[in-house]
Amino acid sequence: MSEPTANKTKKQSAEGENMDPVHVVRRGAIAASVWKRQSPSGFAYYDFSLSRSWKSMSTEKMGYSKNFFETNQAELIEVIQQASAWISQQRAAETPESATALAA
Repeated sequence: MSEPTANKTKKQSAEGENMDPVHVVRRGAIAASVWKRQSPSGFAYYDFSLSRSWKSMSTEKMGYSKNFFETNQAELIEVIQQASAWISQQRAAETPESATALAA
């Protein structure tokens, strides 16, 4: 049996950019992965994806799902709020630099 999580390597795009999330928020089995992206026009932005980790009790197999149960509601709300707050903080930290450049 292979161990998919043990042999993970950092993914890279064709341009050699790191494809790993820039930030991860976790609560229990629920995680929000924050990504820094760039549009074709060059505009940089952040977004996030949600996942739920799982482990089979019979086979010990582990994995991730994009599907959730009603019992995940509290953790989902918390990771969404924290990921959104982190993105807002990053944008605020980046905004003064671009505002200063525009004023000059």
